[in-house]
Amino acid sequence: MSADSENKHTTDITKLHLWQIQWVRDVLFLVIIFCGLWVGYVMRDITVPLLVALLLAYLFEPVISYLANNPKLPIGRIPVIAGILTLLITGVLAVVAITIPIVVSQTSSLVNDVQSGKLRTQLERVATNYAPTGVKTEILETLDFLPDGDTENVVTSTEIGKNEITESGPNVASEGIVRIAKTTGDVAFSVLKSMLHFVILAVLIPFYFFFFSLWFPKVKQFAETLIPKDGKSSTLQLFEKMDAAVAGFVRGRIVIAFIMAIILAIGWMIVGVPYAIILGIGVGFLCAVPFLGLIGIPLSVGLLFLNQLGIAEADQLSWWAIILWPSLVFGIVQALDGWILTPLIAGRATNLDPVTIFVAVLAGGSVLGAYGMLLAVPVAACIKILIQERLLPKIHLWSSGEADDPLPFDD
Repeated sequence: MSADSENKHTTDITKLHLWQIQWVRDVLFLVIIFCGLWVGYVMRDITVPLLVALLLAYLFEPVISYLANNPKLPIGRIPVIAGILTLLITGVLAVVAITIPIVVSQTSSLVNDVQSGKLRTQLERVATNYAPTGVKTEILETLDFLPDGDTENVVTSTEIGKNEITESGPNVASEGIVRIAKTTGDVAFSVLKSMLHFVILAVLIPFYFFFFSLWFPKVKQFAETLIPKDGKSSTLQLFEKMDAAVAGFVRGRIVIAFIMAIILAIGWMIVGVPYAIILGIGVGFLCAVPFLGLIGIPLSVGLLFLNQLGIAEADQLSWWAIILWPSLVFGIVQALDGWILTPLIAGRATNLDPVTIFVAVLAGGSVLGAYGMLLAVPVAACIKILIQERLLPKIHLWSSGEADDPLPFDD
């Protein structure tokens, strides 16, 4: 490099503000994103309804823009948003009305099995018959936390009050009543708090969604004005690629997870897995995060195995059937996802290979738990786009000596 060009380069740098240097802006952008994610995680009780509403506004923006700006039916954004909101609320209420009674019934059955000691008895039988001798004692000891269903030595609160009155007089009886009232009050307060939190979410999310959707184009235009004119076109193209990757993944996985939940619940119910509705909904929800739904195989096989212990030996399934049928249902659903649902609904929106997705999910989970696992794949897709579109071209130019801005260690 000549002395004149070097002096010119030095002079240009000294006249620039810090925020006018490209790599400084890129680093600050990444730092802002990281800090935003961290603050959102810390304040998740506040940010969750905001994020859910913003996510819904982001997901429905293409539909809202298309219907609101359709020349054949120019009805504006407000009627379109109100109509979509009405359909969403109606759909959620319909799903709740259909599934809640079934879920409550199966949940009540599960709770009864735990409280009656049936679950503990089945697990103890499995440990006794199948656990290795070296760890059998430890496994049985770990089951002590489960109720054994022994009601012979259980003393009701009324009996406690009577005994306390007989043995220690009215003072002890009053203390027993106070303890019972306090426990009942704590439970009632906890239930009331949960119900109030649910009602607040049910009201705030539609409220935020309406205004986020209404202001979405203006926010987008305002964000575009913040991009420097130098390189604005390439930056907008970069954001469009990120938007396509994130939107395609999020929209696709939500729809795919919903479909998988229905098929898993029906399939496991057909093969006889107990609590199939609860299990199918839960595993289907986990399928929104790649590879996380694999937990459905051991859960379904384990529940079916425990259920067989309460059946007459002549009617029990063979060991291979207990393993095969639940696993086959999950395998069919996964094949349906890989061959039909993902290519048809989401495509290869993120353009990430399975190994990268797996590592990204593990990394996100280790840093921010479930919150990080949900964000891991879109963030990894955006990082890959940044590397491909910005970093690699500069590295190629630097390696060939054609870059306008030299590396810091170049003479």
